[in-house]
Amino acid sequence: MARVSVPRSGVRSEGESIEELIRLIKRLLRHRAYERTRIVSALLLRHLPHDSGYAWENEARLRERLTGAGLDAKTLDYLITNARLEFERLQERTAG
Repeated sequence: MARVSVPRSGVRSEGESIEELIRLIKRLLRHRAYERTRIVSALLLRHLPHDSGYAWENEARLRERLTGAGLDAKTLDYLITNARLEFERLQERTAG
C-alpha cells in the first residue's frame, strides 16, 4: 500500500489537498509511459485533462476545474492516493 503524507496536524486544508493533487496529476501527465486509457480509477479519470505530455502547462485551468468541482476531503484523499498509485504503476511499467 502506498504511503500518504499528511501534515503533522493530521489534516490538510482543501487548498493544500488540491495543490497536492495538481502536483501529482502533473507528474502523471508528463510521464513518458502515461496513457489515459490505462488509468484504473474512474473518478480520477473524470478529473484528468485530456491533453498530456512533457510540455503540459495547464495547471491554472486544472486548479479552476478541481476547485469548481466542490470535492470534499474524503474524495480529495481518494484522488491523491489513486494518483500516487497510478504513478507507481507507470514507474513499474517503465522499469520492468
